[in-house]
Amino acid sequence: MIFNLVDLTNAFSHELYLAASGEQTSLPFIRHVYEERNHAVQDGDIFQVLVIGGSVYRSALIKKRGGSFALLEKIEGGQPVFKTKEDVLSFVASKIHPDVSAVGINFAYPLIPEFREGYLDGVLQAGTKEHAFEGLLGQRVGEAIERAIYECNHQEIRVGIANDTICLLLSGLTTYAWHQVAAGIVGTGMNFAIFLDERTPVNLESANFNKFSLSPEAVIVDERSLLPGSALAEKESSGAYLYQLFNEGIRLRGIDIPPIESTEQIDRIAQESVNEAAREFANELLERSVTMIAAQIGGIINFLKRDTIFIMEGSLFWKGYRYKERVEMMVRGVATHPVTFVHLPDSGIMGAAKLVA
Repeated sequence: MIFNLVDLTNAFSHELYLAASGEQTSLPFIRHVYEERNHAVQDGDIFQVLVIGGSVYRSALIKKRGGSFALLEKIEGGQPVFKTKEDVLSFVASKIHPDVSAVGINFAYPLIPEFREGYLDGVLQAGTKEHAFEGLLGQRVGEAIERAIYECNHQEIRVGIANDTICLLLSGLTTYAWHQVAAGIVGTGMNFAIFLDERTPVNLESANFNKFSLSPEAVIVDERSLLPGSALAEKESSGAYLYQLFNEGIRLRGIDIPPIESTEQIDRIAQESVNEAAREFANELLERSVTMIAAQIGGIINFLKRDTIFIMEGSLFWKGYRYKERVEMMVRGVATHPVTFVHLPDSGIMGAAKLVA
């Protein structure tokens, strides 16, 4: 099964138009509207950024120099499972540098944006994977962190916080103007973000797009997932699910090859397998994934109606077998304006820096 690129692009673009006009669609379309934005960091100040999500955290000390940022120090380390509010707050408190007064946090979990005294905060909506966040759900995470740091360290700080896709979009502002950029993550998960105008970045949560028919493999994978019926586009395209689709597909098709344990193995099978049926199916899955991503990018371009530079993250996009090249080719066939894909070094860090500086 291969998706129809044109139909999928048109369907995604239509969802964007409806969501932008206030209609309820498969896209959450979460606006982050800056009414009046404060800057905790002045020129010459040193501040901190934390990137929290997955199994590894990153911390950086940054100095603001005019309109740019100088990265002074960067460290990373293992991140624990956050079962409770106390787990999160004690972890963050242990990482805050004693001499900073402002911290931007890239928080890769579901947040609903709220502005608090001119700074972006976020209400935590749900846990993901093993992270339960008991006691923190429904609370403003940045505010909770500020209080915890004061109670633990007697240190007053300002926290700006946003999810990873919004931070990726904001990182583009270190190099480009708002009207030039969009952002996309295509790796373990997938999502896109755009600017509606200078003051309105939007987290599309495009993993939830559902205006298409699931493949037979995805029907099974979805039924067995923790949240059946949700994130259907992601379940057809992202690294977290492609190897599961492969394993269900070889079973349904009777292909004689052992099950695999990671999406990276699909690349090798698509290129090197002596089993012709397995090789063809691996390429079919990659083509299906590429089509979903290209349709969303094409739909975004046709909605924005402007030349766009996509700030991209994700190993599937950048390292998958002919993945980026295939996306570029498909997008050219459906997008009304030119598209460029770029990778910005330390984008997760630099995007979070924009939350306070």
